[in-house]
Amino acid sequence: MLVKGTLPMPSFPASVRTAGFILLALLAYFVFRGLTREPTPPPETGSTLSETVKEETLQEVIVSPVTLSPHQVIASLKGSTEPDREVIVRSETMGTVSNASVREGQLVGQGAVLCGLDIESRAARIAEAEAAVASARLEYDAASQLEEKGWTTSNRAAATKASLDGAQAALAAAKIELEKTRIKAPFQGIFETRMAERGDFLSVGAPCGRVVDLDPIIVAVDATEAQMGAIDPSQPVQVSLSTGISATGTVRYLASTASTQTRTFRVEIEIPNPDYEIAAGLTATVRLGLGEVPAALMTPANLVLHDDGRVGVRYVDDQDVVQFAEVSVVDDAPNGIWVSGIPEGVNLLAAGQDYLREGVKVSSRPAEGL
Repeated sequence: MLVKGTLPMPSFPASVRTAGFILLALLAYFVFRGLTREPTPPPETGSTLSETVKEETLQEVIVSPVTLSPHQVIASLKGSTEPDREVIVRSETMGTVSNASVREGQLVGQGAVLCGLDIESRAARIAEAEAAVASARLEYDAASQLEEKGWTTSNRAAATKASLDGAQAALAAAKIELEKTRIKAPFQGIFETRMAERGDFLSVGAPCGRVVDLDPIIVAVDATEAQMGAIDPSQPVQVSLSTGISATGTVRYLASTASTQTRTFRVEIEIPNPDYEIAAGLTATVRLGLGEVPAALMTPANLVLHDDGRVGVRYVDDQDVVQFAEVSVVDDAPNGIWVSGIPEGVNLLAAGQDYLREGVKVSSRPAEGL
């Protein structure tokens, strides 16, 4: 029977009651363990335990000392060979080509006839002018004698002298016109291209052929602003050609203005070429000396790429902390590369430099054999 005003007690299944008893027992166990656990003793003052643990956690790295020495900075520039001089020889008069005996590629001396034009009536004009000079001279001589004897006026003698001068000038012009029929090489060189063949009619200014001067040969390269300021024209320049020929030249020209397209300056290197062994148009590699800087010899494997894109090396300072130094490659060597920008007296990371960052303290040991 239920008493009025009281609520009936809920009835739980046996499995629920069993789970509840187990939960209460576990809770009582963990409370008891927490109350009875001994506190951890504080670390002893002066103990070296923490120092030992700290040392054990430092990463061990292998280092090698860096030795700096003065080294010549070399700029390797690409360019090409060019003739010292080249010119297209043109006709100065009109006429038909009657002589074209010089072959393309032939070495010609200064004054060699490259194209001969038909002289046509030019020789007759010279003969006519010579006759006019002879006649004018006779008249002048006669007038001079009469003037000396007082049988004629001085005006007559002056008039005959003027006629003689005019006849001589006409003769000189006729000879020049005849000489223009012989189109000649302006300097010694290679007759590179023939542009007029036998039977062609040439007007004034028409091309006969192209002559190039290959001694000396010129190597033209482009240098940056920084390189221009360091080039010493008095220093010899090493040049390697695509044909395998190596030569030594001198700087003969440094441009005063930069190219508007590339912002680089033209540099010309002059190389003796008496046997015309070096042709124009060859690819050339020029090694220009730009002064000395303190540099170290190392292998390319020591270089790393920084997160910000700089190329450099990682080293360990006197506090065993990893540092980064940006470097510049100044020259190649058979056993490595020469780089500048490394501080004096530091120890370079010989292994693992790609996985360490600046500011990390390490435990360093020298590489074997050092």
